[in-house]
Amino acid sequence: MKVLNKFILVDKVVEQKTSKSGLILSGEEYKDMRYHYGSVVQHGMNVIGIESGDKIMYDKVQSYEVVIDGNRMVVIQEKDVVCVL
Repeated sequence: MKVLNKFILVDKVVEQKTSKSGLILSGEEYKDMRYHYGSVVQHGMNVIGIESGDKIMYDKVQSYEVVIDGNRMVVIQEKDVVCVL
């Protein structure tokens, strides 16, 4: 598999929120957020400033979920990356 042009393949990172008392909260609040965290698996040859392994924030509205080898991943375009962490 090879990602082309300005597309980026991302492994979505689901954050676990913990309350002050130590209880792990559900991911429902995370689903409502517009921007999600992810780890870049592979990027196209025309992507500038983003490397494989980078942690990023991206616009979930512009993302597309795909299944590759049984793993759910996200495909986005370079313009939908908000920041590299």
